[in-house]
Amino acid sequence: MPRTRWLIVAAVVLVAAGIVFGRVNSSASTTTTTLAADAPFYLVIGGSSSLGLQPDGVPHDNAELTENGYANDVVKLEQDQLHQNLALDQIGCLGTRVEYLTIHPQSNACYKLPTTQLTTAVAFLQAHESDAGIVSIDLGFNDVRYCLWEHPVNAKCVPAALAGVAAGFPTVLKDLKAAAGPQVTFVGLLFYDPFLSFYLNGPTGPAVATASLVDIERLNALLSADYKAAGIAYANGYSAFDTGNTARIPLDNVGVIPANVQAVCTYTWMCVGAPFGPDDHPNDAGYMLLARAIVAVLPAPWRITTVK
Repeated sequence: MPRTRWLIVAAVVLVAAGIVFGRVNSSASTTTTTLAADAPFYLVIGGSSSLGLQPDGVPHDNAELTENGYANDVVKLEQDQLHQNLALDQIGCLGTRVEYLTIHPQSNACYKLPTTQLTTAVAFLQAHESDAGIVSIDLGFNDVRYCLWEHPVNAKCVPAALAGVAAGFPTVLKDLKAAAGPQVTFVGLLFYDPFLSFYLNGPTGPAVATASLVDIERLNALLSADYKAAGIAYANGYSAFDTGNTARIPLDNVGVIPANVQAVCTYTWMCVGAPFGPDDHPNDAGYMLLARAIVAVLPAPWRITTVK
């Protein structure tokens, strides 16, 4: 399918989802940019973070799509440092879970069955089989996210969520790779733990934070194994956010805390008070960390090992 046709489809989705000039309600989805018809594409699959979502402080609708998400940053880095142009196609949807795309397909604010984000991505790749491009896969976190907001974490929730990821994620990777042409590069994402911020929530906080870290590491182990089996490189958001660093450091007006907690407070909205937080999405600086991790694992001609 020609790129112009996809732009028309994307425009229809934008109108239907209520997106106006980059702002959305808390349930909406897709954005697309365009360059020359032969420009390589950058297809971004995932949930709200794949869309650059950040809180806007509006009661009952604390969500805004920005142009400072990691996908936008990847495009900017490629243009600024390597003079490589990428046509950005974001087809993500807020709250997307692996199981919603595979074992338990569901309609949502962005897609109506039988269309899902996965079938949309497959159709896109088939239409661009002869084109060069990048596909980033940002899935898995939402499957466990809702479990980890609970205090204490529901003992049955995380295992059930991880079982859903284990059952569905290989299908996602298989379908995407089967649809892609020979000039397409895939990159996955591993996740940081925003819930480390709960360390600051009184005497029980450290135990809650530690439990969340164990579960995020279980998720990352599952995802990384599937990426490796599929021959897909992955950007290590866990490392980018210093998630495994438990060294103690001083924080003004707080005291001595683990470095990974300080990183979450620095690069997300989790330690920000109302009306903007707590919110587990990255801020501008956090999204740039993810973008740096992505471009560092891309092959030539897109790899940027040292971001200026």
